[in-house]
Amino acid sequence: MQIDITKLLTNIVNTINIDSSFDIPSEYLNDSRIDDLKDLKYTGKLRIDEENELIIDGNITGTMILKDDLTLKPVEYKFNAEFEDNIPEKTNIIDITDILWQNILTEIPSKVHGTNESEYPSGDGWRVISEEDFNKERSKSNNPFANLEELLKTKEDK
Repeated sequence: MQIDITKLLTNIVNTINIDSSFDIPSEYLNDSRIDDLKDLKYTGKLRIDEENELIIDGNITGTMILKDDLTLKPVEYKFNAEFEDNIPEKTNIIDITDILWQNILTEIPSKVHGTNESEYPSGDGWRVISEEDFNKERSKSNNPFANLEELLKTKEDK
């Protein structure tokens, strides 16, 4: 996304407001966990602060298409990223694509689960279960040490 900041640099305006949809080039996605991006929109402004530095801030919204951690099926993940950043170059036309991309990357979740339990993978003698079900099954299991805590309490009471 290229922006002409000539009016900002010549002090004709104090800020440049931006409210626009944009696209990220597909090459950017190659080395990330993101399979695709949809409905990207940037709302923000460019300004020069009191120290004569070019500042960009605003909000990026959109939808990431990621792979489910368990099934590898595509999952849509809506995100909303607010940011403020300095732009080192002060040429008349600047490209803010890299800045927008870096702020999108910070919104990638560490875990992606878009499947319900019936879609969890399973095989011969094994299955993937939710953590909640694991804790339920563990509490029902016949643990030989389950009564140990009760024995220790009665010994301490004596």
